[in-house]
Amino acid sequence: MGYKEPKNKSPILSAISVTTVIGAELAIMVTVGFYAGKFLDAGLGTSPWLMVAGILLGVATGTWGIIKTLNRFWKDVQ
Repeated sequence: MGYKEPKNKSPILSAISVTTVIGAELAIMVTVGFYAGKFLDAGLGTSPWLMVAGILLGVATGTWGIIKTLNRFWKDVQ
C-alpha cells in the first residue's frame, strides 16, 4: 500500500486519499497481526501471547507504513 498523487492535484481529494490509505493501512496490519498470532497460538498453545505480539507487530508495521506515506505526501505537497 502507499500513497500515489492523483493526476489532477486537487488538495481536497489528495487529503482524502491520504487519510483513507492511513486508516486502511493501520487497520489491515493490526488485523493481520491479530489473526496470525491467534492462528499460531492455537497451534502452539501459547494463548494469548503470540496474538498480543502479532497485534503489537501490526501496530509497529502500520505506523512505519503511515510514516512512509506521510513522507511521500509531504514531499509531493511542497
